[in-house]
Amino acid sequence: MASIAGVNRSRDSKVWGALVAWIVAAWASVLVAHAETSHQLADLERELAANPTNRTALVQLAKAHHNEATRGGHDAAVHTTKARDYLGRLLSLDPKHAFGRALLGSTTILTAREAFWPGTKIKRVREGLAVLDAALAEAPEDPDARFTRAVNNLFLPDLFDRRKVVEADFQWLQARADRGEFAPDFRQYVFLYHGRAWSKWLVPGRAKELWQNGLAIDPKSKVADELRRELAGLKPEPATP
Repeated sequence: MASIAGVNRSRDSKVWGALVAWIVAAWASVLVAHAETSHQLADLERELAANPTNRTALVQLAKAHHNEATRGGHDAAVHTTKARDYLGRLLSLDPKHAFGRALLGSTTILTAREAFWPGTKIKRVREGLAVLDAALAEAPEDPDARFTRAVNNLFLPDLFDRRKVVEADFQWLQARADRGEFAPDFRQYVFLYHGRAWSKWLVPGRAKELWQNGLAIDPKSKVADELRRELAGLKPEPATP
């Protein structure tokens, strides 16, 4: 008979395998699309050097390094460390900054890749989720924080039981996107990732509807190219027996 420890190690290994897949998939396009160029980063660094309390620069630098960290690679840990540093500075100035707290939660989850033991990796994910949930509990009307949590949690393994959270976040975002409350590119990202959620949940008809409606907002945008790729790769909905 397999030992309990052996069973737990096997379970943790499978969970971590799924978690790795999530880290790669969840942010792959939106964060690469939003990544700052080296020139833009240099400009932000100069702004911050001139004014160390520039909150906008701190947010943008933290987001840029968080986004780079999601891409993986040998320097991912460096970007994670930089993101956490900028977020620490931001939150020391503004402890209630909802988007900053949400990014910190997401960055904490990314640090799970750096741990050796599966149990430690899972613990870090739970710690990051707690930060994300606390940020949204105090600022439920912040769309950037909502979107960060929704996309971050979308591909988490079932162990973490986040589907209802993701559904609620996208429902909140979609209602406002439908009313035109967001900038066009952000609206398109809501349609894109909400569609990806329904595709993951095996409802391609709803995914197609969202992607088509998102594309209609601005067919010439960068996000539109991603929406077209999703529509081109869409599989037919399974026939009902």
